[in-house]
Amino acid sequence: MNDFSNVGYDYGVKPIFMIIGDMEFSDLFKRAECIGMQYVFGKDSNDEIFPVQMAFLFKNEEPAKKFLDILLGWIDKSNDDGDAVSLDFIENNKGGYTIAISPEIHRLSERMIPKHLKNKVAPIIIVQTQFKEIDILGQNYLNFKANYKKVEKIAIGYAIGTTTKIEKQSEKYFTKKEFNFYKQDEIPTNSMAISYNATQELSSFDPKTLPKPQKETIVEISGRRISEMKSLLPLTYNKLTNLWLEEIQKKLSLQYDTEIIKQAICNLTIFERIKRINDLSSDLTKEGYNNRIFNYLLSTYESFDSYYPPDDFYSEELIIKQIQNDKKELENYLSK
Repeated sequence: MNDFSNVGYDYGVKPIFMIIGDMEFSDLFKRAECIGMQYVFGKDSNDEIFPVQMAFLFKNEEPAKKFLDILLGWIDKSNDDGDAVSLDFIENNKGGYTIAISPEIHRLSERMIPKHLKNKVAPIIIVQTQFKEIDILGQNYLNFKANYKKVEKIAIGYAIGTTTKIEKQSEKYFTKKEFNFYKQDEIPTNSMAISYNATQELSSFDPKTLPKPQKETIVEISGRRISEMKSLLPLTYNKLTNLWLEEIQKKLSLQYDTEIIKQAICNLTIFERIKRINDLSSDLTKEGYNNRIFNYLLSTYESFDSYYPPDDFYSEELIIKQIQNDKKELENYLSK
């Protein structure tokens, strides 16, 4: 257990933080059977209309209520910000429009990633987007689009009934002010609504055309490597800066960058500390070890009582092997 002889760790590479958005809301939306949209307007003193409310018109109340409760949950966890629910309107090439419903990606990230990890991890976010197609660009929709900016916020709820008779309005609702309107062929690639084109049978949508996540540069990684070592292993980094293992550091610096040498010694040190944890139940060297090592570093603070192997443990051969292991981690990151 915990054989670190082939394990590397680069402090400059952010560990992956997976965020999976709520998938149940999409199933509930389908079970509620949305048959249309309801738009409610008011009039100002000049007899000009302005939108007051928008509602999903459902057939089935039980799943409709649960659907709305999930959206309200997103909002509650985002400091009562109604724009945690993203509503995008896509005017499609069939003469109608489609509503795209999803969690708003930035607010989802804010509520899912702990504050102390914001700048320490690379999030990968997987969310569901639910689409509802409306056959025509009705006048109510056009009025909503033209006038929604006249009001600060618009109430969003659901109604139960048919296109000719409303039987019940939802007691709960939320308010939001951000709405996006796109032509089908002009959806920005950074919008969650872009996946709409992939749902169309005759679409020429190619996922390869989507922008790839920007990786940090070598310079950014190098800078972060130093700052993370100082933050996570302050005593060890300080010892190395103040000439601990001076002779071997000096010799290896003829071939390797100083910070790479320090990183290798830091890793050898923490690996030996981990080996001494008698009640450690899991093997930190199995696949996905980067995140487990990261969690160990976050949860284990260095102190003057922290374990260090004797100086003769840090042989030139051992440090070079660790440098090579660490280099592979960086190369794997850059190649993906």
